[in-house]
Amino acid sequence: MNNSTSQQKIFELIKSYHALHGNIPSLGYIADHMGYKHKSNAQYHVAMLRESGMLDNLDAPRMVEIPLLGNISCGPALLAEENVQAYVPIEANSLKSRNTKDYFFLKAEGDSMNNAGIIEGDLVLIRKQSQAPWKSIVVALIGDDATLKQLGKTKDGFPVLVPNSTNTIHKPRIMIEDFSILGIMERVIPSARRMNM
Repeated sequence: MNNSTSQQKIFELIKSYHALHGNIPSLGYIADHMGYKHKSNAQYHVAMLRESGMLDNLDAPRMVEIPLLGNISCGPALLAEENVQAYVPIEANSLKSRNTKDYFFLKAEGDSMNNAGIIEGDLVLIRKQSQAPWKSIVVALIGDDATLKQLGKTKDGFPVLVPNSTNTIHKPRIMIEDFSILGIMERVIPSARRMNM
């Protein structure tokens, strides 16, 4: 196999790996798939591909767009309308799930989660799931109202939605009535105003 054929095969391997994982594979991975005994063979071809500029677009992280659906109360439960207001780009490999349809963003309102690092105006990345481990920060739906709180439980085993705030007005809410979990918080993106402070 000549160099140009090897490089083309490695380029196709890198492209397909990048499409699945959002980054380029290791030299060991390439060497294994190409049947090379030494990583240095893979390193040589990857260096040639870089020099030719063929990997320029693949070096940047793959970005995906996650919908911003609206606001979420970090205070008393308020209606969170599910209508796409915008799309927020985020690196694909920073997500725990490969399926981007499992995600949505909500904008935080209120101060009931400020001790958890969630300040009004921040974007909260939510992974859709109907169950969550205790102590997770979740989006809970109570009737038609949604709120962002930490999921806990009482000594008697009742679920409780717990604020984490410097504001003592916010109290835990023991969930005797029906409620559902819409998702679990995976990440907070601080608002631009906060980042400029």
